[in-house]
Amino acid sequence: MYGEIIFMERQSKNEKLLQYFKDICRIPRQTGDEEAISQYLLDFAKARGLQAERDAHHNVLIRKPSTIPGYKGPTVIVQGHMDIVYEKSADSTHKYEDGIHVVEEDGYLKSADGTSLGADNGLAVAYAMDLLDRNDLPLPALEILITSSEEVGLEGVKHLELTDVKGSYLINLDAEEEGVFFTSCAGGVRTDLSLPLKYTGSTEDIAYTLTLCGLSGGHSGLDIALGKANAIQLVGRILYHIAPFARISSLDAPGKANAIASKGTIVMHTSSQDEEALLKELSKLEEMLKAQFSETENLSFRLEKEEQKKEVTVFTKETVNLIIEAITFLPCGVISRTRENVEMVQTSSNIGSMTIQDGTLEFLCSGRSSVKLEKAQLKEKMQILSKALEMNCTFHGDYPQWEYRKESKLRDICAKTYREYSGKDAVFTGIHAGIECGYLAEKLGDHIDMISCGANLYDVHTPHEKADVESFYRMEEVIIAILQEIAKA
Repeated sequence: MYGEIIFMERQSKNEKLLQYFKDICRIPRQTGDEEAISQYLLDFAKARGLQAERDAHHNVLIRKPSTIPGYKGPTVIVQGHMDIVYEKSADSTHKYEDGIHVVEEDGYLKSADGTSLGADNGLAVAYAMDLLDRNDLPLPALEILITSSEEVGLEGVKHLELTDVKGSYLINLDAEEEGVFFTSCAGGVRTDLSLPLKYTGSTEDIAYTLTLCGLSGGHSGLDIALGKANAIQLVGRILYHIAPFARISSLDAPGKANAIASKGTIVMHTSSQDEEALLKELSKLEEMLKAQFSETENLSFRLEKEEQKKEVTVFTKETVNLIIEAITFLPCGVISRTRENVEMVQTSSNIGSMTIQDGTLEFLCSGRSSVKLEKAQLKEKMQILSKALEMNCTFHGDYPQWEYRKESKLRDICAKTYREYSGKDAVFTGIHAGIECGYLAEKLGDHIDMISCGANLYDVHTPHEKADVESFYRMEEVIIAILQEIAKA
């Protein structure tokens, strides 16, 4: 048995695996409410005579000896997170404290009560429980690490105290597409920039409010390479084109650092002599931008006119020039791509929000990179630019990357095993977002060979969330096969 990969009989599905998932779904476990689920996992391990411990942040580590007599091979860390995002539909009467009731419908696992399912990352916890309970298969020594508070800032793994592990391989089970294996992830840093605003009086008697409409926005990591329009960058271009014909009294593009800006408003003032030229320039600019972003956006300008009788306060021309320069020169978009896959973004930056706060224009930016040195270079660039543009610059929320390994025995094992099991080639790629593997590499040591995989999930973090049942079963067989291959190493 030791040298042979043994799969579960497909004629007899592993019903215990599904029951484990249903059981943990009955335990309320949104981020920050992990006492009950972590205790449940400790009790589960204790009932099976396994060594288990929990740290002050509710992270749980369970050790299981190999089921192979006289085993001398490597230990494998199997990792996921226990917390979920709890959402419910507007018409749902579900109470959070009642837990989630799982139903199977049309080949998918769903919530029966109009809530999110919690398959992210409940499937990983179910896989882990089943591995802990199985003594019928030859498996290597396992360290099951279930972290807390992943969904809000990776807080559990960030503060992980359970770092005394023996594992030389780590399988993270938080991916959401069968057959796709992550081999790296981006680290990131948030940058706050503030530009002091200077004002002057103006006697222009006509005011227009321009609102950008029809922008789709998106995730500043996963969607950064899709060619989407950033509302703040559009505001900068508009300001540049209308500067000869209008004065500016207000700008607003609220959003989040980690989202592509989709809202933008400019309040501008002009005279009756310049009004026609201003409107012509705006019309020409609207058509130009609509053409440029026709494949990704349904862009349009909404103009609202207001007659004004009194003097207004507007930005000085010098301030407007600084704003234009800041928006133009601050990095926003793809900066570099990986050598292994030119379609994979390696480093990027995003301007996610621009608002006026107490006489300053505040920018919120998010930088990402899967290479430590490139992230450091991006921070240097932000510091140099902020100084040149007379802006204050502060960094926060720095989190580590998981760098791609040119040589990975675990990746080779996964490729071989998945091909033998499915008859298809696995996809190996990075993810341009932060996942727990970045902190795991930092906390446990970057000598650990890691991979991330999972079953097919859809509409995660929404009331429409669902998990493919067959994919759930198939991926456990793949995971078991990978573990058995490692045991032979």
